[in-house]
Amino acid sequence: MDTKEEWEAYLTEYMKAFNELPELAPLLGALAPLTFQFIITDREEMNYWQFVEKDQIKWGMGEYSGPDAPKISHKTDFSTLKKTLSGESDPIQETMTGTYVVEGDMSKLMACAPLLPLNAKAHGKVSK
Repeated sequence: MDTKEEWEAYLTEYMKAFNELPELAPLLGALAPLTFQFIITDREEMNYWQFVEKDQIKWGMGEYSGPDAPKISHKTDFSTLKKTLSGESDPIQETMTGTYVVEGDMSKLMACAPLLPLNAKAHGKVSK
């Protein structure tokens, strides 16, 4: 996943797998609406967003420009983000070391904690 095209193809499959996880649907109602903006500090072309709705998570490349919603920004380098998506690294630990910065509505962020283990599960489905 070194090019924007490879990254976008991965995210397409990853988000499809994520949305198909049966554990996801019951969590979304309490979180929606919510925007996650992922800012890749060393590869701006890889930036993407996720928009949490009551029944799914939509996503797209670049800067989010959809309906207003609480927003949580995630800022990190590309290598760290790939490690957190795969479950190889914990974003909470990365935040504590300063390699992963999260800004925004912290109460919404804490409500998202149950989503963390689902990242690795979705990545595992894509990586097979």
